[in-house]
Amino acid sequence: MNYKSFVGIGAVSLFPLLALGQPSEGFSLGENTRLFVLQSAEVRYDDNVSFAGSNGQDDLVYLFTPGVELNYDAGISKGLLIVSGNLVRYDDHPAYNEDLLSIVGDYSYQGAAHRLQALAAYREMSQAMATIRNREQAIRQNSTTASLEDLWAYSAKTKLGVGVTYDATGYPSSVYADRESFGVPVDVYFAASPKLDLSVGYRYRNTQVDELPGATRSWDSEDHFINVGAKGDFTPKLSGQVRVGYGIRDLDVASSTSQLGLMGSLTYVYSPKTSFDFTASNDFSNSELGTSQEALSMRAGGRFEFNPQWSARAGLSWQSTKYALVPTPGLTGSRKDDFFVGDVGVVYALSEVISFQAAYIYRENSSNRAGLDFNNNILSVGASLRF
Repeated sequence: MNYKSFVGIGAVSLFPLLALGQPSEGFSLGENTRLFVLQSAEVRYDDNVSFAGSNGQDDLVYLFTPGVELNYDAGISKGLLIVSGNLVRYDDHPAYNEDLLSIVGDYSYQGAAHRLQALAAYREMSQAMATIRNREQAIRQNSTTASLEDLWAYSAKTKLGVGVTYDATGYPSSVYADRESFGVPVDVYFAASPKLDLSVGYRYRNTQVDELPGATRSWDSEDHFINVGAKGDFTPKLSGQVRVGYGIRDLDVASSTSQLGLMGSLTYVYSPKTSFDFTASNDFSNSELGTSQEALSMRAGGRFEFNPQWSARAGLSWQSTKYALVPTPGLTGSRKDDFFVGDVGVVYALSEVISFQAAYIYRENSSNRAGLDFNNNILSVGASLRF
């Protein structure tokens, strides 16, 4: 470990002291608006920075994330905007260094008959990819997402939900397939009880994928998801939303494919200090090379509050990805990967302003294609301020 490593660890250890004496209520910008200043620093040990199958290279990574949070709360109308930078510095791989931007916002309005929800985010990321590995560089990508949903209660027991979604991913410094998709979900909800609604829904999604140089086909597609579901409180402790149905992908230059469609998110509140979350999805997507995918994913996690200062989290996730068959010399059958992630973390809140964090992440990929397996361990410690 060289002198830069000790300097980085020391900076993270002393960082929270800068916030002593600062107010935790933020800065007032009006009757309903407050501004908070955010600062975080983290030292991370990564034993396989490029997801190499063998002889993976390790490194110490320093992350500094300054930002601001704008919080608006006027009762029936609420909004949140977080703007932050992410300065990423590698000890032994300076080619991976990046200065990244993140902008995330949401707005909600709850009226007598309408509930409006808007979400938007722009994120710059630079990281190794599970699809493409063994490269001596991280892959820069810019992600833009937005959604708008209006839930209209047009009778005592019936609601109509209509929305629009947008999702785009671009690779500004790499030759990978930029893509964007536009979707329109429609759901009709019927009250089964005062706290639980049954639903019938349909989602249309159009995806445009840029063709790579030398590509022999287009991966543009139209998706249809017909579903039934339920939303609300299933029991006094279990709540969330589940949709199950039939998904179809129509490709521009190939026959359509179909699968069981699934979207679900549930929360179980075991006690005031312990809760568990479960999410599941079975949907179509596209890889960094543009090829169509079928991805089944599941995640289970828990949050535990031991006392006002100490809390912890833990989670397990798994994703099985089946890639569309692309004719390739010497290869038969389609590629299929299983990606597993386990994570644990602990937080110590020194005050409302200052907190320390430590975490461990284990990632493993298993593929039916030779040379694509890998595993990865990450240990991190850090500190955060919000004042």
